[in-house]
Amino acid sequence: MIDIKVITIKDILPVNRVTFVPNFSPLSLSIEGNLLTQASEVLINDIDAPEFMILSNNRLIAQVPDSQVNSQLKSVTVLATKPSADRTSILHFDAGKTFSRLQGLEKLVQYFVKILIQNPGSDIFNPTEGGGVLGLLGRVVSKNDSTSLSASLVSAVNQTRDQILARQNKISRIPSDERLLRADTQAVGFNPSTTSLAARISIGAVSGREAVANLTF
Repeated sequence: MIDIKVITIKDILPVNRVTFVPNFSPLSLSIEGNLLTQASEVLINDIDAPEFMILSNNRLIAQVPDSQVNSQLKSVTVLATKPSADRTSILHFDAGKTFSRLQGLEKLVQYFVKILIQNPGSDIFNPTEGGGVLGLLGRVVSKNDSTSLSASLVSAVNQTRDQILARQNKISRIPSDERLLRADTQAVGFNPSTTSLAARISIGAVSGREAVANLTF
């Protein structure tokens, strides 16, 4: 069966130093790191920089988004769309303008997220399959329930991992980049002000490649 691509995995490039560019308008950051000529996107406090300019393989300048000009600088992430076996990645939902076939690590991550969200019983061909995260959405919770909700998400990740491992163990012809080795919840938290649940999930393939999916529900 051919999987249609609805996600994009973007690798995180190494960043060593970040400073504000003095006497420069609009407000911009000088970002130093490695392999920055591969940069395709810069996130400042998890928001796309309106513009960035690559100066060398080790330095670029990125404009601070208007919404973040008066905010504390919490994070700077430089992304590349060229996959690498030894870099951490993040997951973007993006079907694009045309349909394309999915393979490799992206296919594994997309499959994992699909099963994680799916409620058991929703697939008549595999009625027990699904992590059940959709069942968590819309649940009315109080601040005191946040621990229970976070635990439920961790349990859903573990359940999804076990289901995929069990299924793939029965199939011999799966490429190493598409065969799951492990899946771990690195961080999970509930934001009562937005009633959203966020999770950072590390997904590793038998090939040794790894992706980090940052999901918010």
